[in-house]
This record gives sequence, C-alpha cells and structure tokens, in this order.
Amino acid sequence: MASQGESKTSFSKWKYVHYFTLVEHKDKNLLVKCKLCLSGSKVLSTAINSNSNLSKHLQKRHASTKLEANPVSVDTLEVSQAPPAKQQRLDFNRTVSQGQINKAIARYVVENMQPVSTVESPAFRQLVSMITCSGGTQQMGRKTFSNYLDKEYSKMESELKTTFEGLDYIATTADIWSVHNISFLGMTAHWINTATLQRQKAALACKRIKGRHTYDVIAAEIDHIHLLYGLSTKVTATVTDNGSNFVKAFQMYQPESLSDDDDDGENEEVTFTNVADVLDTSTEEGIVLPPHLRCASHTLNLISCSDVDKWLLSNPGTKGIYRSATAKCTALWSKVSRSTLASKLVGDLVSKKLLVPCSTRWNSFYDAVARIVEIPMTDLSTISNRLELKCIGEREFQFLREYCAIMKPLTVALDILQGEEWHPPAHNRSFDVEATGDKRRPDYCNWPT
Repeated sequence: MASQGESKTSFSKWKYVHYFTLVEHKDKNLLVKCKLCLSGSKVLSTAINSNSNLSKHLQKRHASTKLEANPVSVDTLEVSQAPPAKQQRLDFNRTVSQGQINKAIARYVVENMQPVSTVESPAFRQLVSMITCSGGTQQMGRKTFSNYLDKEYSKMESELKTTFEGLDYIATTADIWSVHNISFLGMTAHWINTATLQRQKAALACKRIKGRHTYDVIAAEIDHIHLLYGLSTKVTATVTDNGSNFVKAFQMYQPESLSDDDDDGENEEVTFTNVADVLDTSTEEGIVLPPHLRCASHTLNLISCSDVDKWLLSNPGTKGIYRSATAKCTALWSKVSRSTLASKLVGDLVSKKLLVPCSTRWNSFYDAVARIVEIPMTDLSTISNRLELKCIGEREFQFLREYCAIMKPLTVALDILQGEEWHPPAHNRSFDVEATGDKRRPDYCNWPT
C-alpha cells in the first residue's frame, strides 16, 4: 500500500488531496479512495499530471459538501520523497560500443516507424556523434543501415524459429487492415513458456496484401506463414474477427475428421464427391488451416453496436427518440470535425474537444456520446444555437444518459479484453471509463530491449 507522500505528483500538491486516500501508484495513473463516500470502498483512477477525474467526482457526488482547501503548502513537502525526474538526462560521457549504438538507432527507427533516411539527417548524425564510443563513432548511411536491418531481421526470425521448435502448442491471431488504400495482413503468436509458465507473444508477419481479400487468398497467406515458422502441426487455434472472408477461409480449409461410427465399417453409406471440388486447384495446394476462434472483443463490439442499434430501431418506444438524438449528435460531430471555428467555439465554452465516432475504433460511438452528456444542457443549447443546429431536447439528453449507463459495462469489458496486460480488478472497484487508456494499438515489434 503506497503512502500519500510517496510521489510528488499533481495529486500530492492538490488543494483537495485531504479528501482522498492514495491506494496505489500504477505507471501513469493513481488509484485513490474517496473519504467522503459512505461506502468507503469506491476506487477512482486519475492521471499523475491531472486531477480532473477527482474534481468531477467531488462536483457530482458531493456537490452539497462545502469543500475546504488543504492548508498544507507545496513547499512543506519533503524533497527527498520526490520521484525520479520524468525526463531522463542524457549522459554523453558514458562509453558504449558501436554495436550498442547501431542497435539503439535501429530500435528507434523501427519502433517509431521513422524513414530509413533518418540516419542521414544532419541533426540526427550530429546527435549520434556526441555519444562517446570506444574507437570512435562510425555513422551508417541509408544503404548500410538497410542492410543492417535485414541482417537483424533474419537473426530475429531465426531465433524465433528456434524458440518454436521447443514448443508443442501455440496459438496465432490474424487480422487485415488498410492504411492509405494499402492492405496489410498481421499475424501474432502466443504461447506459454514451459520454464516460467508465463504467457509470451511475438509478431509473425506484417505483410502487404494485394488484390481482393477473398477467402482463398487469406487462407493461402495464413498457411504460408504457419509453414514458414514450422507451426502447421502445433497451432491449436487461430483467432480472427467475425469477417465473412475469414470465417469462410477456415470453413473451406478445415481438415476432414472421421467419426467414431465409421471405425467398425458397418452401416456405411455411399458418399458422393463433387468432381469440381476434386479438380479444384486450391485443394491440390494442400492448404490446411487450424481450428478457428472468433475474437471475443469483436463479438462484443458487434453486440454493442449492430445488435443494440437494430433493437433500438425495431422497438417503437425507442425508435423515434433514438433517431432524433443520434441525428442531432451526428450533426454536431460533423460540424465540429469540418469547421475549425466550430471546434474552437466548443473548446472555449466547455474546455473540451468533442470526440467524433470512428467506424474502425471500437467504443468510439459510446465515448463520443459520453463526452456530450458530460456537457451541461445550457452549454449544449448555447453551442447548438451558435452553430445554427437543432438543440438536443431534455428528453433526448436523458435518453443519451441512460444509453451510456447501460452500455458502460460492455465498454469496460472491451477495454479489459483489448488490454496488453490484464490484472483482476480489486474488490468493489469502480471503473472510470475516462481513465481507461486506449491500448488497442497492435504491437508488431519484437525488437529486443
């Protein structure tokens, strides 16, 4: 249990800090308990450099309580208890080897997706030249650096194959996405380390896909990647989204299994085989895919978006108000996203930016609606009038609030499922959606630290 003075954060300097008890300091967030809540078990999350979540909690839950500022000044805090500086200091007097410099440069370029030409930038070369290296620092040009990356990639691939040779069971994932009208297939592998029993992961591929994303193209690419790493007989299942092309690929290329009733050879029935299937060229290629599992996160997303949307529109009691409320929200989002003046107007009135839903980012519609219902009705009316839009009525505003309250458990579950690491929640912990970080960015880099 961390004490309140262990970190000299904005929370420790806050004038209302004495109304909260610090529970845990976790990376860039703090978990605290509110002393004013009757239950005393409500755990809130706030960033180490912002107390906005806690301020909202005091305003909403304890509006009738007269708050008094903490009399303890910032200067009385012990300097010795301050955490390490957030910005690390560069030590240019430290002597490192040329190999360490090359590896650090490669990791910087790969993880930050910088162009290879970065190594030829005058400013970058000047920075690298300041590092003290035994025998003098040797700078790599673009061609030399490209060759170095190819060698390191081959080395990394070889080490990964060696690791897979000692495994009996492994699971993979596959996904296709498009950026700037260019499609890519990404695959990852997940397994349990037999020595430590810890879950481990690695990227298998991030390659460009040309042409249409048909089921046969997807099946051939997945099978090729499994063969490349010698995983064809070790993969217990491959997880994908609910796309029809992925579903059909695994349905068409599943290995045939014999039932127990056929073992005795009795009561055999005549089986007719389609000649077209026998002559199909894809069958001759010998593509065999492992069992298929549909992503639980994507399934929950379909429930929270498509299924809920269909139910609201099919129910006469909610159809009208749902359409009118979402139409006014959509008009507001459209105006703010297209006009810089409208965006500035919202920022000046409520000191926040409106979130615009994105079809490729899960929970985005909920997050956008939740941001709107945080704004007081008077401010929403002012914004709509200034932008010459229809105002959201009180009944529609109440509907949106109830929608967020009902959908919140699904969105919290999605954030947990999509996290890189999952930790079981504390007993009676209250999840704060605003404090939940977006960890849905795929991590396809195996570069050693």
